[in-house]
Formats: sequence, structure tokens, C-alpha cells
Amino acid sequence: MDQDEFVIFAELKRDLFASILQSLQEFFADIQYGRQGDDWIWVHVSDEKIEIDSFFSMELEVKGKRSQSAVVKDILGKIPADAVIEVFEPPKADLTR
Repeated sequence: MDQDEFVIFAELKRDLFASILQSLQEFFADIQYGRQGDDWIWVHVSDEKIEIDSFFSMELEVKGKRSQSAVVKDILGKIPADAVIEVFEPPKADLTR
């Protein structure tokens, strides 16, 4: 199993984008985001970036390197439970990369 493999950790409700973003902004200082056709949030923690976006899905996908699973679990713990559709255990390979 490649720890640098890019994976999808979870799927979130896209219609709750504003609530998800607000929750993350309470806990993480370095966040980039946008809404223009697709919705996206990048959470920067230390030298790592976790991507939450709708680029290849109708919903928001939480993506990053497999080795970032601890960071992702922290991020998912800050997101309202009603925004989470599914957490993938184990994470799914991101075939778009």
C-alpha cells in the first residue's frame, strides 16, 4: 500500500458547504476556498494540504495522501455530523490523478 497514494477519505453534503466551511474556519487558520461552478476548500495543516471539493463528484470529496489519514480524521471531527454522507474505511483510490 503506497502511503503517497492520493485517496478519497470521505464524502460530504455539498449543500452544506457554508456550514462545513464555517466549522473548519473555527479550528484551522490557513484555509482557502471558492465557489465557482465547483465548490472547494483547501485546509492547510503544517506542510500538508487536505482538499475538499466537488471537482469529480456531485458531492464534496475529502481527499489527500493516504499518509495524511490522522490529519483528515482531525478535520472530519470538526465537521458537523449531519454534513457527512460517508467515511470510507479504507479510503478509496482517487482515480482522477
